[in-house]
Amino acid sequence: MFVSFLVGNTGPFKDITGITTVCESLKKEFLERNTFKIGNYNYNKISYIYGANGSGKTNFLSALTKMQKIIVMSTVLGSNNNKLLEVPAIKKELSSPIETFKFDVDSKSKETFFEIQILLDEILYSYSFAIQDGKIQRELLTKKKKRTEILIKRISPKYEDIILKSGLASFKNMVSVVRDDALCLAMAAMLNNSLANKILSEIMSYNVINMASVGNAPNFDEDNTNEKAIKRYLKYLRIADPTLTNLKVDLESKLDKHILGDDDLENKEFIIKNIQVSIQSLHAIYKKHKRIGEIELPFLKYESNGTIRMLKALPAIFETLDMGNTLFIDEIENGLHPNLVKLLINLFNFKETNKNNAQLVCTTHDTLLLDEVRRDQVWFADKNIFGETIIKRLSDYPNVRGNDNIRVKYLQGVFGAIPNILDLK
Repeated sequence: MFVSFLVGNTGPFKDITGITTVCESLKKEFLERNTFKIGNYNYNKISYIYGANGSGKTNFLSALTKMQKIIVMSTVLGSNNNKLLEVPAIKKELSSPIETFKFDVDSKSKETFFEIQILLDEILYSYSFAIQDGKIQRELLTKKKKRTEILIKRISPKYEDIILKSGLASFKNMVSVVRDDALCLAMAAMLNNSLANKILSEIMSYNVINMASVGNAPNFDEDNTNEKAIKRYLKYLRIADPTLTNLKVDLESKLDKHILGDDDLENKEFIIKNIQVSIQSLHAIYKKHKRIGEIELPFLKYESNGTIRMLKALPAIFETLDMGNTLFIDEIENGLHPNLVKLLINLFNFKETNKNNAQLVCTTHDTLLLDEVRRDQVWFADKNIFGETIIKRLSDYPNVRGNDNIRVKYLQGVFGAIPNILDLK
């Protein structure tokens, strides 16, 4: 499960900032409904990130996606497969360097930092790395149950400066395959280290969707387009569009397989999967209000933006709920009625629909969601006049009580993170 994410020196984040889902022990409001307990700690089911337009909310979720891409690209680079490096999608990603914070001249010569914490089998794993000019400068993996133990420690781009212990010690004999521009943990996972595989499988399972990109089809695959899944989506889609009777989803999959070939990589394959999605919506047709048949229409062309956005979110939401994973949604309210947003939110809050302690992290402007929240599950992204964004927890603000009307205080500017319209002359 997801515990925390930090990022520094990229996008609007000059200094290291981020969020955690760990609850504060002294905050007791909505403890039963809004949190779940593992070991000695409670964790928030939902984390909300608020902020003015341009404050860095989207950039924060993009930073998580960037971290995931660096992990994937590490295995591509580590394969030393020139043919694979010429694949257009990979070539495009590798030609998009990390952008450091732009509004301070010293930031260009500093490293970009990522850190994520996850919980697996009640063990806390912390994984971080720093990258500069395409080279991995530092990399650290630790685990903690009763005490903290180092599993990977890297202090330079050179593989000779990598220390491996405990569950990663078996990778010592192959550590020479780690290039200066590739992550050690990614290469260990690629070469079948079981612990590395387990950790990266969790990190890579975190799905990030942007509700603003309405023109794209949902992320469908063979597992979420069966009859049972479609029936599940329709239950909620009909709330947005009661005329909808059914959906037809056709998939055309194309697997682009590349044999890595290097002896050190045990002839492993790198697979790029492309899925073309065609969605048709079915509606009843009537004569004098008597149903006489059905009409089939291209979903993305004829449905409302709100209905399309609902379908964009639902497969990811239900997969997350079923697997007990973590989902990140940017602008969750985009194009949706507030009641529909609340409906999606409550899928994570209610035990009946969230039996596996799935988590949701969402950016939003919807202040109605600030009713019945814990002070430690709300975050504010605020950008100063120097272009620097800091993400701060509501519970860190002084004199905020559990029974305060958070929505009113936020709109009054008590916590910042809103457009300053008072400056208009």
